[in-house]
Amino acid sequence: MIPQMVSRSRVDAAVYEPFLVNGAPFGEVHWLRTTSSGGGTLFTGLWRHPAGQFDYVFPADETFHLLEGRVRIALAGGPTLELVPGDVVSFPGGEASTWTILEPMKKFFVISG
Repeated sequence: MIPQMVSRSRVDAAVYEPFLVNGAPFGEVHWLRTTSSGGGTLFTGLWRHPAGQFDYVFPADETFHLLEGRVRIALAGGPTLELVPGDVVSFPGGEASTWTILEPMKKFFVISG
């Protein structure tokens, strides 16, 4: 038996919900956690998005493991990263970027701050 405070899911989870940014759909999310037991921010889960391009400013520190797809992330004034399944990457909050999702992607993410 898993204690109530422990969240459990699977990478192949089937249940997702629309992820809304300013009321508009922005991919889909499968939440694992949306609260922290401490005083900071903590969000974890799976996020998937079809091919496309968008600008994104990381609202807090974010680390993710790319599970599926291919994505190119161009950092403002910095390098461009080409990510494939198996890559793990971490970004500081406030980092501005442009994402080009070359193949539909899915990632496991941790957002903290």
